[in-house]
Amino acid sequence: MRRLLRSILPITVLCGAFLLNAAQPTPALQALDDLLPGTLINDPTRLDWVVYGPGATSKTVKDDKIPGGKAALQVSVPKAGATLYEVGTNAPISAAIAPRTDLVVAFYARTISSDRSDDNGVIGVRFQQNAAPYPGFGDTTMVIGKEWQLYEVSARSNMAIPAGEGVVAFQLAGAKQVVQIGQTFVVSGVKSLRSPTGGLQQQALLDLPPQLQGKGTLISDLANKQWPVFGTAGTSKVVPAPGIPGSGGSALQVTTKAASANPFDVGLLVPITASVAEGDVLLVGVLVRTAPGSPGDGIGKVGIRVQLNQAPYPGFGDNVLTVGPTWKLIQLRTQAKIGLPTGKGAVALHFGAAAQSIEVGQVFVINTSVAAPPAAN
Repeated sequence: MRRLLRSILPITVLCGAFLLNAAQPTPALQALDDLLPGTLINDPTRLDWVVYGPGATSKTVKDDKIPGGKAALQVSVPKAGATLYEVGTNAPISAAIAPRTDLVVAFYARTISSDRSDDNGVIGVRFQQNAAPYPGFGDTTMVIGKEWQLYEVSARSNMAIPAGEGVVAFQLAGAKQVVQIGQTFVVSGVKSLRSPTGGLQQQALLDLPPQLQGKGTLISDLANKQWPVFGTAGTSKVVPAPGIPGSGGSALQVTTKAASANPFDVGLLVPITASVAEGDVLLVGVLVRTAPGSPGDGIGKVGIRVQLNQAPYPGFGDNVLTVGPTWKLIQLRTQAKIGLPTGKGAVALHFGAAAQSIEVGQVFVINTSVAAPPAAN
C-alpha cells in the first residue's frame, strides 16, 4: 500500500520505558510488579517447571484463548496416588520469606479429563521449602473445573524460607487426570489478588497505561488486534507477550528479510474508531520492541504516520521510531492537518527500512482535543 509524500508537521517523540526501578530483574516483571498489590516474588512468564512422580508426563501448550500468558503446562497423571503429593510440580519463589508474612498465589487452571465422579480435577497447593524435609504451610486442595478460571490460595507463613528455596507446590496425584496450569502469580504482603469482579487486582492487560490516562479520549479499539498487514516482502504472526501491561498478553510480530525500496512497502494499519477534525491534537502510544533474535544489532526502525485510509492516502505526523530489545511505550504527539471521517482514519506503521523483526504489543490513539469521559463510579 503506497502513500504520497507530503509536507510534514513535526511531532515530538517521548520515550518512556516501563522500568521505573530495579526491584525486579527485567522491565517486564517490574511493570507487572508496579501494577500488582504487594510484592511480586516469582516470574509469571515462566512455565518450565519440573514435573515429578511415577508415570507423569507433561508438555507446554500455547493458545491465544488461554488467559494470562497464552500458555500453560499440561500434566497427565496416569493414576491416583496414595498421597496427593506423589505427582507434582513446583513454581519457584525468588525471594526469602520471613515468618508472619502474608502470601498469596493466583493461577489459571482447567481440567482436560479426570476419573473423578464429577469429571473435575483436583490440585493440592502449598507454600514450602524445597529442601528435605520439605516443611511448608497453607495446604489447600482445589477442585479444578473444565473451563479456565483464576484460582487463589492465601496463607501467612509460620516459618522462614531462605531466598531461592521457596516454591509453590502443585500436588497432582489426587486423581487420574490431565490438568493445565497457566500463568501463576506469587505475591507477598497481601491476602488477595482478586478485584471485586473476581479477576486479578491489577490494571487489566488491555487498560491504558498510567502514562496515557487522563490525556483525552481513546479513539482506537484495544481489544481488536486484527490489524491489516500489507506488503509481500514481510511476514507476520501473533506471539505471546505475557505480563506486559497494555498488550492484552500478545503482540503482532512483523519480520522483513531485507530492506525494501521504500519503508512503507511493508506495514500494518491500526484503525481509528472515531472522527478526527482538522486541528485536533492526537497522542499516539506505540508499545513495541525488537523481537528476540532480530537480525542486526537488535535496533530496529519503524516508520509511523496518521493517514486517511483511502487513495491517495493523505496523512500527517510522519516520523521514524528507533526500537530496541526492551519493551517501550513510545509516545508521539501530532496535530491533524486534515480531517478523518469516522472509520476512515488509521495509524500506519512501516517496517521496510531494514531486515528486522519487530513486535508491536499495542497502539493507543488518543484525541487530546476531546476530553476523556468521566470515570465510572
